Amino acid sequence: MATLVRIPPLPANLGQACYKCFAEHSAAKPISSCSACKRIGYCSKGTPLSDWASHKRICKALRQLEESGSTMSLHFYNLSKTTAGDTINVTELAELTNMCLHADVYSFEQTLGRSLAIPERNLFAWEPRCAACGITERMLRIRAKEEATGSTTQLQKCLDCQTTFFCSPRHFALVKKTHNTVPCAVEYNKLTQCQINRQIREDNRLANLLLDAQASMGDPSDEGSLLKWAPERALEEWQSVATTNWEDQFLGDLTKSHPLPEGTPMAPFLRAASDGLTLPMTILFALEKLAGDSLDFVHKDVIRIHVIGASGPEIQNSMVFEEILHRLPKAQRLEVLLCGPELNMIRQSDRPGGVAMNMSTCPNCQANDRNRIQILSSKLYHDFVSESGNRFTVPDLAIAFNSGSSEVETESWKQTMKVLLDRDIPSVFTSYNRGEAVQEAALLTELGAQLLPSFGPCRNPWGSMQLKIEPGFGRADGFYNSNGWFAGGFKRRAK
Repeated sequence: MATLVRIPPLPANLGQACYKCFAEHSAAKPISSCSACKRIGYCSKGTPLSDWASHKRICKALRQLEESGSTMSLHFYNLSKTTAGDTINVTELAELTNMCLHADVYSFEQTLGRSLAIPERNLFAWEPRCAACGITERMLRIRAKEEATGSTTQLQKCLDCQTTFFCSPRHFALVKKTHNTVPCAVEYNKLTQCQINRQIREDNRLANLLLDAQASMGDPSDEGSLLKWAPERALEEWQSVATTNWEDQFLGDLTKSHPLPEGTPMAPFLRAASDGLTLPMTILFALEKLAGDSLDFVHKDVIRIHVIGASGPEIQNSMVFEEILHRLPKAQRLEVLLCGPELNMIRQSDRPGGVAMNMSTCPNCQANDRNRIQILSSKLYHDFVSESGNRFTVPDLAIAFNSGSSEVETESWKQTMKVLLDRDIPSVFTSYNRGEAVQEAALLTELGAQLLPSFGPCRNPWGSMQLKIEPGFGRADGFYNSNGWFAGGFKRRAK
């Protein structure tokens, strides 16, 4: 049976769940912090001993970081002015948090003599901090030692979400003004920070159950949606996806296909399923908006989609692309190209044109001779187009999911964007958050793209319903989701 190495979830990084088995604190399983580093917790006396081999170096480095005295992060904190009167300076707080994170990670890497792995980085990114001033319990302990006060103030938590912290009654009063009363500035269905935090808790609990089920069946996976599901029904006619929502389109079918005990909340299951379904639904929304009133794609018997910068999540969720066939009754063939250097582990994916695979479909599609072809190429997209030569066919849509093109491999992405524009390929870019979307839109505009208003930058109504917390807790609206934003969409260059 395969062994899945799981990344500790948010509660484990907050010290509220066992760092090894991820069981949350309860009367039956109380969580006790490691007495040495005081950073992570375990659910039984025996667990720290069994986990010591993997924890000891991190534990020692955490102790050394604290015992070395006043850290750079505490120095930044002492110079900051995150609160003034009865308000929180959210910009100052975000900048402080970012500087503290970088300073702590740098010091920690110097101690270990290597770069940090993702779980180790998360210990800093999700370290509990006062939501008003940004101080951590480690910083409080260092300060108390320097001032020889003999006592250390501990952070208190919101009793509703258990994810937002404060260091004093005054700061709690400042945080409470918006935390559970005012919807986040970035639109998340008018939810407050406290409500979103609680929703994320629910999603973490379901994720633990699904991962345990996968592991027990010998089918573990740490990429893609944990609930890989799409309805088998096929629509008899096209229905707009621009005027509907997740609940209306999927909740009924999801409930029927998962006969759970009466009263089981289905919202977490829908959010989990949306993490995969965001791929086909975002594609369909993009096709509809790009087509305008003509809706020409609805009448085609072959639909071609090129996914640029594809990686593990697109491979793991590839079965849900069949939802495109199920919503386009006149389409007999769906061709999906997954193109990106992260697919280099797939045999023959480096040859010109990639490797084509005839994918399995549902019984209804099989009976009606409807086919789904998946083409895998480990080439950069601009190289794929160049090497295809006269064999290249302009797709109905090229889409880059969560591309990060403004932050990683930007020069390579510019070459791909130029090819998209030179070939007049209808294209759409999505991102995790507003900041990335704005930067990518600027990049596309700089290269001459005529961006369409339908793609903002704006929220994507078919972004994953699963919100995640941005590292650092620097902002009350610090959340992101897969394909949460459209960065831009275009058909051609600006004239």
